[in-house]
Amino acid sequence: MPESTLNKLKNGAMNCASALLVRVDVAAEEARLRSKYEALGRRLLPVLEKDALDTLKSDPEVVELVGAISENKARIRELKKRLE
Repeated sequence: MPESTLNKLKNGAMNCASALLVRVDVAAEEARLRSKYEALGRRLLPVLEKDALDTLKSDPEVVELVGAISENKARIRELKKRLE
């Protein structure tokens, strides 16, 4: 009986630690996503002020940022699914 109780405690602690690590990963991904949005905003503001939105399509940095944002969102969705 004590071994069973010890195993239950161990398994519970491992599940709790695993869930906590996933939450930390989600928070880290959300912070990365926020920084990508901020970088995109820094690129967009001057373009908006100049009324030159068409130039954004050919700007490799903007294209890279948009791609990175999409990847971060996908990772966050996957991590949140693991929490459910």
